[in-house]
Amino acid sequence: MVKPQLTLVENTGGWRGPTNERTVPRTGETKTHRRAESVPRESQLDLFSGPTAPELRVFIVAMETVHGRTLHGAVASHRPRSVIDLRYAARFDQYGSDRDTLFSHFRSVGAYYALDSMPWHDLSPRDFMKGDGGLVPRVHDELLVLAPGAVMLFVQKPQHAGMLASYLNRMLSEKAKTSWLIEQIC
Repeated sequence: MVKPQLTLVENTGGWRGPTNERTVPRTGETKTHRRAESVPRESQLDLFSGPTAPELRVFIVAMETVHGRTLHGAVASHRPRSVIDLRYAARFDQYGSDRDTLFSHFRSVGAYYALDSMPWHDLSPRDFMKGDGGLVPRVHDELLVLAPGAVMLFVQKPQHAGMLASYLNRMLSEKAKTSWLIEQIC
């Protein structure tokens, strides 16, 4: 009697049963956690124009929970001009990816990678609610001074992504002269 052989296959999302948070999305899709979009206050919307793409797009990636395939798909589809790593320790050990593969994706889309560590262990949500714009100076310059486009920010945990998204939303609401979009990628 021959025993059946068990084979592991890639989950393509075709099974329609109950899902949990660990289900891997299909390749090409980017699972976003939260999305915020706005236009500058001084501009008036045109009644006859259709929806336009925002000029500034910010993608915040929680590296602790993102799968490598999701991250690679996000880099390929959004084509960021800059990737700023705000983690205290820049490690690339998520499932489905490694440092060499990720950096080859950065090179293929022409993205600039910069490490700008923040002491997340010393910060609290109250620090992100302050009125000054000096909490993340590199990000401030990248979003408000340089040309519009896509920017990807790496943080360690989803909690950090939420705090940073609310901070950026408030900062861009006050100072941005272009339309913008903030998305969290988990």
